[in-house]
Amino acid sequence: MISLILSSVLTALSMPGFLAGFIVWFALIPFFKSLENRGPLFGALHGFLYFYLFSAINLYWVVPVLTENLPKVFGKFPGWLGIFVFLLMLLLQSIPFAAFGFLYGLMEKAIKKNPFKEILFTASLYTLFDFARGIGEMGFTGGTLSDALYKDTGVLQLVSLIGPYGLTFLIVAVNCWLYIILRKSARPIEKISFNVLLIIFLSYLISLYLPMAKSSDKTIVALQTNTPQKVKYTEDPLNLLGQLEPFLRETKDSVVVLPEDVFSFDPRTSTIASELIELCKENDLDILFGAVSVDSKVYNSVFHVNENGFVDKYSKVKLFPFVETLPYPKVFGVFSFLRGLSYFEPGDGYRPLSVRDHPLLGVQICFESYFSEPSRELTKNGAQVLLVCTNDGWFIFDTALKQHFAKSVMRAVETRRQVIQISNAGITGMVDPYGRILKTVEPRNFEKSSFELMPRKDSTIYSKIGDTIIWFCLGLILLILLFPGEKTISTRRRIWQ
Repeated sequence: MISLILSSVLTALSMPGFLAGFIVWFALIPFFKSLENRGPLFGALHGFLYFYLFSAINLYWVVPVLTENLPKVFGKFPGWLGIFVFLLMLLLQSIPFAAFGFLYGLMEKAIKKNPFKEILFTASLYTLFDFARGIGEMGFTGGTLSDALYKDTGVLQLVSLIGPYGLTFLIVAVNCWLYIILRKSARPIEKISFNVLLIIFLSYLISLYLPMAKSSDKTIVALQTNTPQKVKYTEDPLNLLGQLEPFLRETKDSVVVLPEDVFSFDPRTSTIASELIELCKENDLDILFGAVSVDSKVYNSVFHVNENGFVDKYSKVKLFPFVETLPYPKVFGVFSFLRGLSYFEPGDGYRPLSVRDHPLLGVQICFESYFSEPSRELTKNGAQVLLVCTNDGWFIFDTALKQHFAKSVMRAVETRRQVIQISNAGITGMVDPYGRILKTVEPRNFEKSSFELMPRKDSTIYSKIGDTIIWFCLGLILLILLFPGEKTISTRRRIWQ
C-alpha cells in the first residue's frame, strides 16, 4: 500500500500547477511495484485506489466549487452535499483503472516473460482505460499523464503525430521500462536517474531547434473581465455592460474577444443590445463574447456583434455533465440539483467564425478545450486560429487555472494552430503552434491585452488520423489476451500485503 500511495502522490505532483512535470517519467514505478503478484482481484483494487487517490489530490480544487461557490451562487443544495458529489465523481473516474488492475493481474506472469511484451501490454492497457474515462456523456480528461509535459516543448511535438494519448502511451512505456530496470539491474537508481535525465535533455535539445511561428498583421484584443460569479448572475444588465464599457470605448478599429458567459441571459432581447451595436459603430469594433442564447432551445454561445447587429454565433457542442446537461437522466436524475441556470442543448457543429478580414477563428467554449475533438474538427472546417473562451471564475485555486491552460497548449500542438485563451479570471494567454507559451495576463485582474495572430492552414498527422493509437492499443491487448504464449494466466487470489 505504501508503494501505491507513493505513486499516486508522485503522479499528482507531476501535474500542471503542482511540482514538476518530469516526475511523470518515473511516477508509476511504485504503482507497478505494488501490483506485483496481486492477481486480478487485488490488482483491480490497487488500480482503483491508485487512480482514486491521485485524482483526489489532483482535483482538490473542485471541492470549494461544489461546497461553496455553486451553493452560494445558485443556492440549490447545501455545501456538505458537494463532498458526496466530489467523492462520487472520483469513483466514476477510477472505475476504468480497476479494469486495468484486473487485466494486469490476470496477465502478469505471461507478460513478464518478455520485457518487450510487458512494456507494450502495460502501456496499451493504461492508455486504453485512460482514454475510456474521457468518452461518453460523462467523459473527463483531467489528469491525463501527457498533461504533465505541457511545458516540455521538445517531447510535446510528438502530440502532432500521435496525440495526447500517444504521449501517454510513451510515458507509461518508459515507466514500465524503468520498472524492469528496478527489478533486474544492479544499481537501478543510478540507471533510472540517468535515463530520466537523458529524456529531459533530449526534449530540451529538440525545443531549441523548433522554428518560430510567423505572425500576421492581424490582431485581436482580449479582455479578462474578472467579474465575480455572484455579480455575473445578479447584476442588472446595464450595470454589467457599464463595467466593461470604458475598456471597450478606449479600443478602436479592432476585434475584441471577451470570455464565456459575460452575460447570463440572451443579450439580443435585453436592454444592452442597442448599446453594444452603437458602441461597435462608434469605435469600429467587432466583439465576440459569451452569453446564453435562446432560440427554440437554450444554448451556451459566443456571439459576434458589430455595427450590423448580432451577425453570427457559435454554440457549445460538448457540454459539461450535470452542470450544463444531465447525462443519462433515468440514472442520474437525482443529481439535477447541480444544474446551473438551465440545461443547454448542444450546438449544431464545430463551425469557425468569419470576422472581418481576419483568419477564420475556431471558438471553443470552456471545457471543450479539455478534449481533442473540437479543435480537430474546427481545423478540418477551416479554422486558422483557435480561441478558448472560458469562465474560470468558479475556481479559487490557481492550480485549476493552470490545468485548464495546459489543455490549450495540447490543442495548439495537436493542430499546429495558435491558441488564444480568454478567461474571466485567468489564465488569459497565447500559445504558439508549437506549444510555446508566449504571453499571459496576470490572473484575477481586470486587464486588456493585444495578441498578434499566427494563422496556419496546414494539417497535422494527428488532425487527420485522430486517436488511432487507441485502436493499436486495443488490438495489441486482444492479441496478447488471446495468445498469451505459455499457459501462465494467473487467476489465483493473492494475499494482501
